[in-house]
Formats: sequence, structure tokens, C-alpha cells
Amino acid sequence: MLNKLGAFIRQQELIRRGDTVICAVSGGADSVALLWGLYLLKERLGITMAAAHFNHGLRGAESDRDEAFVRQFCEDYNIPFYVERK
Repeated sequence: MLNKLGAFIRQQELIRRGDTVICAVSGGADSVALLWGLYLLKERLGITMAAAHFNHGLRGAESDRDEAFVRQFCEDYNIPFYVERK
């Protein structure tokens, strides 16, 4: 799957070597998988990366848990993390 992601990015010219990519991460499986894939490909793609999360606060404590999960994930893998809250 990782090879498919890298090939798609190159074929579609989505990212160029030297780019900084900011991945929006909700905390759900899809966005976390994309963040993880980009993290694993960052050396091969020649990019730097960061993650951004917006906590809308619509689900109370669950929204806060999503934010905390993404924050911890980024901290564990040394990914710069930006967050805003409503």
C-alpha cells in the first residue's frame, strides 16, 4: 500500500522534493493512515511534514480525546503539530 501511495503522489505530481506538507488529521482512521504513510515516505519523497488538527468541540470529551490522540501521535514521531479550537 505504501508503494501505491508513493507512486500515486509522484504520478499526479502532488508533492515535489523540498515541499513542506501539512496533513490535516481528524484523529479518524483515514487521516491517521495518511499521516503515517506520509511519515514513512518523507525521506523517499524528500519532504518535511507537519500535522494540523481543528477541534470543533462538537462531541465534547470525544473531540478532546481525538485531539489528544493526534497530539501524542505527533509527539511520538516528532511531527510538528498545530491545533486550533473553536
